[in-house]
Amino acid sequence: MKMTTSRAVAIFALSCLAACDSRTAADFRQERASRQYQSAMDDYTAGRLDAAMDGFEKVLRSDPGNTSARFQLACLQQDSRHDNLGAFCNYREYLLQAPDSDKAKMAKERLAICERAVAEELAKKLNLIGDAAIAEEIELARKELAETKKVRDQLVEKLKETVERASGLQSENERLRKLLASLGGEGSEPREKADIVSSVKDLLDDEPDAPAVSALDEAKALNDLAEADDGETASASSLLPVQAADAKDKKRAEEEAKKKAKAAQDEKKNAIPDTYVVQEGDTLYKIALRFYGRTSAWKLIREANKESISTDGRVRTGQTLRLPK
Repeated sequence: MKMTTSRAVAIFALSCLAACDSRTAADFRQERASRQYQSAMDDYTAGRLDAAMDGFEKVLRSDPGNTSARFQLACLQQDSRHDNLGAFCNYREYLLQAPDSDKAKMAKERLAICERAVAEELAKKLNLIGDAAIAEEIELARKELAETKKVRDQLVEKLKETVERASGLQSENERLRKLLASLGGEGSEPREKADIVSSVKDLLDDEPDAPAVSALDEAKALNDLAEADDGETASASSLLPVQAADAKDKKRAEEEAKKKAKAAQDEKKNAIPDTYVVQEGDTLYKIALRFYGRTSAWKLIREANKESISTDGRVRTGQTLRLPK
């Protein structure tokens, strides 16, 4: 049985080495070239796991940037000693040092396993397993996280739409410059009124996304040109689309919405009392959800009352808490 375990450990170690392709192959060869690393790997493949862990720790003390030794140590901590917290720290450090390596995906998966294990161990130490109220709070926190991700996705879509709209406005701006140039500016040659109207109409017709110009608008433009003096040039504003007014109305509506949102937020803050007396069955999660609308605000309450709340975050009935704004 002992021989089988040693062989399994050796196969796992060799597979880890085969998958190791981080920054460059030369970097990893250099990391594994030291005597300390080779000695630790010999212990690893031979099944002397405690000696291997001590060897990798010595390598990291002399060379903290040795990603190969850090990954091997994290695997041993997780699989052999079940030291999920230590493995978690070493996986995180490995991903910071070699985020683009071939082992990065494996490190992320193992990091997630360690994170769940550490959370379960902490819950057991705090006697939270089986507490229905805590389970309910956890479920609320998960729903809040899912809603936050949904809002984030919506904001990303709005950002994309804004970028596309800005690109369209840039094209429209270039089209209007051509339009003004066709009407004749400073230093340009005098042009016949009919030619000006014709060139303007061509520009509007050639633009695929340009707003349609009705026959009434064309007739009005021709009439304005006919009534103008011979030395005057028709005003470009009579032929431009009414997008400026729409943009102002939209901006005004956005400002009003922001003011209303800020007023609602201020009103919500003012509704929070300065103090609260803990009732039977209360927890920091429940108090945060009641007054702030989110369970994550329990940290604010604990920070404001750190001199009277114990380190485990428990509160007692009848205790008076300050509620920060």
